[in-house]
Amino acid sequence: MSNSAVENPGQDLSQEELTAWLKERIAEHVDLPASEIRTDVVFASYGLDSVYAFAVIAEIEDRLGIALEPTVMWDNPTLDGLVGAISEELRSGR
Repeated sequence: MSNSAVENPGQDLSQEELTAWLKERIAEHVDLPASEIRTDVVFASYGLDSVYAFAVIAEIEDRLGIALEPTVMWDNPTLDGLVGAISEELRSGR
């Protein structure tokens, strides 16, 4: 497992870096290779349940130094949607 795509909270991240890091996080929770996580597939399709979703949200908050709504993954149920929501939060939080 590598967290190299995101090293420091608050750094300027490209959407590609954020997407790659989130793919790794989600893949680990659903026990799949990151290469099998698609950006346009609903998280529930991979078996990501509420317990894992809350764990992913906590990892995002810890890593990026932002606060997210607990429902962010339900409101944005694909990787594309989640990356968009996180990117918006990073922009507004600066």
